[in-house]
Amino acid sequence: MSIELLLGITGTTIAFGVAITTIWQGFLTRRHNRLSVKPILIITRVTVTGEKANILIKNTGVGPAIICYIKFIVDGVVIEQNLSEPTNAENRPANVVVKKIGLLTERYRLFEFFPQESLSVGEEQSLIQSMDDINDAVNLTRIQKAFNRVSIEIEYESIYEEKFKISNPYQIYNI
Repeated sequence: MSIELLLGITGTTIAFGVAITTIWQGFLTRRHNRLSVKPILIITRVTVTGEKANILIKNTGVGPAIICYIKFIVDGVVIEQNLSEPTNAENRPANVVVKKIGLLTERYRLFEFFPQESLSVGEEQSLIQSMDDINDAVNLTRIQKAFNRVSIEIEYESIYEEKFKISNPYQIYNI
């Protein structure tokens, strides 16, 4: 075997190794970039005496969460907020939910998301919030029972358009 042939094989092998390493490094960099802006939403229910009753969503991830849709489920009945259609006060999903669970809509602030609205890192937003603090154990129990009838599903995406869903409580998965 001549030295030229041996050098050619060695050079080709090194070039092939460099190409594989470069491709692998690109894959790892892309994965790192996506993870470094991944949003993670959590849904929290606050029902504590002396505080306002609240159903909150919070972005605990490291990137903004762009909300695609919010779906409420009350006793198995789906009430979805279609973000592409305008709503009036009567047909807002949160308003319908509060009525269905037996609470007075005039005693609650109801929040709505708009198309492509986002939650930044660490941002917390109420979906349903009482105007008054919970003042006694009877009221606390009634509100807890009402809130326990509500399930929430939120589809959201990262800035890389990776879609995620969270369904109440603590079930986050990629779609």
